Amino acid sequence: MIKSKMPECCAAANCKQSADQSNVSFFSFPLDPDRCKQWVGNCHRPDLETKTAEDLHKNYKLCSKHFETSMICQQSDLKAVLKDDAVPTIFDFISNQDNAQTSNRKRTREKTGDEPIVTKKTKGTTDNLNPSVPEEEVKVESDSAENIQTQNLPAHDESEEDPAISKAKETLKDYFKETLAFTGFSIANNASLNSVKPLGNDPAGPLSVNTICAEKIDQKEVLTLGEDVMREEIRNSLRLARFFSILLQDKINIEGKDQIPVFIRSVTGEGFPQKHLMGFLPCDVDSDSLFLLLISEIRNKWGLRMEHCRGFTYLSSGSMCQKLKELSCRMLRDFPQVVLSPSEPYAFNMWLIRSMPILPIQDVVDTVEQVAAVVRQSETLAKKLDGKITASYSHIKGEVDRVKESCQNHWEYGTDAFQTMLDILEPLLSSIGEMCTSALSDVDADTVEVLLKLKEKLKNFNFIITLVVLKNTLCCVSILNPSLRGIISISSTLQYTISNALKLLTKHMQEIAIFHRKWFSDALGRAKKLGVPVNLPVEMVTNGDGTEKPQASLEDYYREALSKKVLQYLVDEVKRVLGTEMARILRWLSLVPSYMADHNFSIRKDKVADANLNNLARPDSFYDELGCWEVKWRHASKRRILPTSVFATLKIPDIGFYPNVQSLLRVLGTIPCVHADSDVYGQYDMVLNRYHTYMKEVPVEKRLSNMAFVYVNQDVHFSIEEMVEAYVKKYPEVLQLLQET
Repeated sequence: MIKSKMPECCAAANCKQSADQSNVSFFSFPLDPDRCKQWVGNCHRPDLETKTAEDLHKNYKLCSKHFETSMICQQSDLKAVLKDDAVPTIFDFISNQDNAQTSNRKRTREKTGDEPIVTKKTKGTTDNLNPSVPEEEVKVESDSAENIQTQNLPAHDESEEDPAISKAKETLKDYFKETLAFTGFSIANNASLNSVKPLGNDPAGPLSVNTICAEKIDQKEVLTLGEDVMREEIRNSLRLARFFSILLQDKINIEGKDQIPVFIRSVTGEGFPQKHLMGFLPCDVDSDSLFLLLISEIRNKWGLRMEHCRGFTYLSSGSMCQKLKELSCRMLRDFPQVVLSPSEPYAFNMWLIRSMPILPIQDVVDTVEQVAAVVRQSETLAKKLDGKITASYSHIKGEVDRVKESCQNHWEYGTDAFQTMLDILEPLLSSIGEMCTSALSDVDADTVEVLLKLKEKLKNFNFIITLVVLKNTLCCVSILNPSLRGIISISSTLQYTISNALKLLTKHMQEIAIFHRKWFSDALGRAKKLGVPVNLPVEMVTNGDGTEKPQASLEDYYREALSKKVLQYLVDEVKRVLGTEMARILRWLSLVPSYMADHNFSIRKDKVADANLNNLARPDSFYDELGCWEVKWRHASKRRILPTSVFATLKIPDIGFYPNVQSLLRVLGTIPCVHADSDVYGQYDMVLNRYHTYMKEVPVEKRLSNMAFVYVNQDVHFSIEEMVEAYVKKYPEVLQLLQET
């Protein structure tokens, strides 16, 4: 949208800007009804709410003072380009000092940012009591005072509503707070919820706030209202953030059916990472229908533009692997600017295998995760395992500490998960055997049953050979993990790391007979030591129709059915995930000041030309801006503590003077694999934790999508009064009943 400077005044409340100033541009209201409504709301002009978008577009304009500089591109002295998704955000309706002082009228003194223009003395002053101040200046301040009083009149009227109505609304407000707190959502004082046991349970009785509320108001209606208000707050936040990424979690049963949770990651205006639960998608549709449902949800329900989507990731298991892989392929085909990224909390190599659409491998990964969960839940098993590890590896120097350290935290998601599983396999089987057979064991019957089933899975040659193959093949791509986690010193050379990983995989493919013979021999030795029988798989003996297959050696079978398939899959996925766009984005991690000060950072024109122009705020000044950024940090003092991450760099006070660098860093911050430090913004990690807590604590039959939405997104700040007003508008009879009590 290109506008010339015109002799109109700004439509924002209390703004006196006019085209008389040479440094001000004016922009018409957008024709899009939703964006136009947002403009009207932001500029505090309730009198314009009844007008159509077409009327506002023709007759009203906002000046450039209300837009962030990154939203405006100055093409010449007389023309400015406003981005299509620009929204006015710079207003000051409380103190009214900034906009009033930018007019062309003279003042005897400059107002400070904290000093209001109008004081109580000004209100009653009609004569010029100070001879040093011209009459014109006193008149200006008096006019400004009248404007403030006029703007505040509606708020004054609202505060003097009927006391009975105010009391009834306060009753509703208290009831809504208690209802939301009952579902695990804490509003008061931004307190965090420490206990989630009440989630989903039936109330012991009516809520104590008011009997009419308890009888007339459905708690599900309160959750729906809360969801609507929170959704609007999240929508506004995402529009201001501009860039975002889509994250699909593994399917979960909610409201009686399997659904896929949808999260969105973005970066706030202050430079913090943020994540929100957006909703759920059905699983019982094909990949194309699922893709269209997702795009419709993003565009129509949330009002976002897929052109601003920069990342996509998914986490799947079982039969959903192939469906989500097909969905991701279409996502990358239809939106080339989107990069496919590993999903938290998995390392890149573990995420690749987790998403491999082969059920036997999925079963092995599930078993490894089950082992980690059981050990964490059973203190007795953890102690026994610790002692068995010491006994098994004490004869090797340093090995006990290495194995124990590898079992810490969520090791099943880490780079060396299969190596760790092989290391603890013998001690674990010994510990399980003791717990299940000891007469003095205090383990309950249910735990014993779980351990016996787990032992049966572990003492299986197919499980052992799969672990060995996965351990040795995934080491080829493990070198890519640091780059994809945003470790700056490594990400800058991502292209070379990808090339090395592919060379390793190709070498293994070419010499598969030699490598597989070593792996198979290793698996046989481990099975013999554990007393695991080496049986022929059913697939090796019979065809799908029940007829017998020609006899083949066990080594040849696993080479063709396992090793070759895994290697070929890894080659294909590395090429698919780590494409050109991913390398183009991650290379800009080198803009982080700590890297620039320690390395020879140089601005090359070919590197600048390769940048995606849609990621930039002002493409025409990108090269010059990078030169200034280089000078700022390349020779920084060694005694100065420099930002070491994307999000720390975004918090630099003068980052706004480098709009292109800021825009590139915001894009990087949305990529799902780039680590968001929990100590920078703890709420980011808590979102996924709350999601898992909700699904764990609430029985399957009592799970509700709106309850999950409210609980998971509890860090979203919104006004409870908006919920009350929306409810009163929909159910005025309840307000009437509360007034009569």
